[in-house]
Amino acid sequence: MTVQELFSAAQELSLPEQIQLASELMQTAAQKLHSSFNETTINLEEEEDPLIGLFNGPPELATRSEEMLAQEVNSASGFTWKA
Repeated sequence: MTVQELFSAAQELSLPEQIQLASELMQTAAQKLHSSFNETTINLEEEEDPLIGLFNGPPELATRSEEMLAQEVNSASGFTWKA
């Protein structure tokens, strides 16, 4: 059955029947929207937070930053000059 056939059949209903049909259609649409919204919310909650681990590092970074950087420096670090 096409949408046009459904629309024609709905027009043949009495006014109280049309109101009842419209009410049922709105309730069904609201339920579908509500369930779709709940599924989307659940999917968002299941996704991993991209910021987790962003600030992962040693807790003394603020107080020992220069010392830690100095430990990483070696003879090949930084710029070199051509002879």
